[in-house]
Amino acid sequence: MSEVDSPVLRLIPFLAAITVTIFATLAVTSGDESNLLITLVTAAISYFGTYYIARLLIGLIVRVTRSEGHDDQD
Repeated sequence: MSEVDSPVLRLIPFLAAITVTIFATLAVTSGDESNLLITLVTAAISYFGTYYIARLLIGLIVRVTRSEGHDDQD
């Protein structure tokens, strides 16, 4: 993700991962029987999965837009 220079584009994966982790953890713990191990595993998988998928998608979008000549830096 070193090709992404914008601070906003660097922040999006973190915000998306935190949001998905909160909602996934709330969904797991909403039942009567919530297991701590399952909750922690769900939180970890959802955080890292969302973070890396968002990073991948942003990197692809930035690469495609730069290859089309839509470079904002003149």
